[in-house]
Amino acid sequence: MTLIHVWYGTESGNAEMVGDEIVDILKSAGIDTQLNELTDVEVGDIADARLAVLITSTYGEGGLPATTEPFYDALIAERPDLSALRFAAFGLGDSSYENYNNAIKTMSNLLVELGATRIGNMGRHDATTGADPTQIAAEWAHNDALPILIPAAERTPVAPAVVDDDLFPWNDKDFQANPHPWYDRARELSPVHQTDERTFVVLGYEEAMKFVKAPNMSILEPGGEGQTPFGAAFNHTVLTMDPPQHTRARRLFSRWFTPKLIRQWVEATRASMATILADYEPGQIIDAHYDLGVVPTHTTMAQILGFPDGEVEPLFWALWNAMLIQATDPPPGTLEKSVESLDYMFSTTEKLLKEKELNPGSGLADELIAANKRGEITEREVLENMVLFYMSGAPNPAYLVGAGFEVFAQHPDVFRDYRDKPESRERIVNEIARLNPVELLLTRFPTEDVEIAGTIIPAGATIKFPIGAVNRDPAVFNSPHDFDYERPLETSRNLTFGLGTHSCAGQLIARAEVDVIFTMTAERFTNVTLTAPPIRVLTDRLVAYDKMPVTLS
Repeated sequence: MTLIHVWYGTESGNAEMVGDEIVDILKSAGIDTQLNELTDVEVGDIADARLAVLITSTYGEGGLPATTEPFYDALIAERPDLSALRFAAFGLGDSSYENYNNAIKTMSNLLVELGATRIGNMGRHDATTGADPTQIAAEWAHNDALPILIPAAERTPVAPAVVDDDLFPWNDKDFQANPHPWYDRARELSPVHQTDERTFVVLGYEEAMKFVKAPNMSILEPGGEGQTPFGAAFNHTVLTMDPPQHTRARRLFSRWFTPKLIRQWVEATRASMATILADYEPGQIIDAHYDLGVVPTHTTMAQILGFPDGEVEPLFWALWNAMLIQATDPPPGTLEKSVESLDYMFSTTEKLLKEKELNPGSGLADELIAANKRGEITEREVLENMVLFYMSGAPNPAYLVGAGFEVFAQHPDVFRDYRDKPESRERIVNEIARLNPVELLLTRFPTEDVEIAGTIIPAGATIKFPIGAVNRDPAVFNSPHDFDYERPLETSRNLTFGLGTHSCAGQLIARAEVDVIFTMTAERFTNVTLTAPPIRVLTDRLVAYDKMPVTLS
């Protein structure tokens, strides 16, 4: 077996303790390893090495510590060929300094420049968290460095992951209002956590982007176990299907949402907004979520389907109440409320479909009714899909609209840029979406054992991907909690609209509707002012605005 070198550079001794911990972990896995301080490592030793773990703290305002600097200088002077070296990297720093963990970045970049290959996620300890650096390093070694350095078949089995059910208090009101301190703390320990016998939480961007869309990740719990009344109500839609059934179900409506047709549909959004803004007196209080978000987007979807608008507000909250049962641990009475709301949604849509058969038109509902009469789809498929579109056409884009107006009120310069810099609009909407997902958790069930960041997750387990955590992974997004629409395009991709097969079918039209709403507002007004703090309603799975009072002037 190849020897793994563990090299450390330190100023106060913490990096040496981390090195000792990682060596112990590697040895317990049956791996041949050797620990050396960087002052004892010759350039020739580096060139001859094949596998290594590099550890260094950062000194002061981003400098190299005393035992790392000579190593760096020697590499710069001799510039050896390190193309045979694969290495994992772990840094210790203090995020209160601007150049947090700069030393490990500097050293990693130099090794890569000399031909070496860095593997896995870079481990980081932040002194401001108060966490024990050896504990952080142990989690990183088990979950990230070890699996990549040495294949599982070559390792001595290690103890199973420690179950920690306290990291994510899903029902705690403070957690629901702002889960990010919990996510940040948990991510410092590991990108993957096991919270009970069959449940795992994945926080890392890299891991989520790979596994959310993996073909061995099902959207369905094995055997249909745990399916809620909401899920069961839509068993003939894309919400509860994996390929190839999902592909067939999506074809029922996909051609109605091509870019060309979307440009046609958003004219309904434009007409609705024109009416709303024509009736608005500058300085009046208006609900930016409901009046500027729900109403125009629902009107648009109704026109696509060929349905009347109906009573918009009851339809919106019926979907919300129906989905409450999807929470991790719904409170008493939720089941009854969900079933009642589902009955309302289905009975309302059923009446509309019967009226549509008597008075046909040219909408999507007409096309599905015709497909049913040709024997291509069942009546139940028509009903479930029409309920899904009619009821959900507004909530997702409307929340994005509300979140956007909150951003515009907090950052007047962003509102100005939206008006004056059309080339920035897509980026601004993308950043609003990154920070404000409406669906808060994606859940998948692996159909076979999978290894994510070194954690073995058995087939049939529940894997939760918190979208807010993935969208704010500091390994990808600098200052992840800040609004910054000028982020590089390669780091702007996020999970808000899902990923892969189960990405949001209405994403393109939602973005187009949001652009029309923001653009028409920005063309007429220069200021958005919140007249009271926005009121959100929350579970661990969903979020919506109850009130978003603003004035436009």
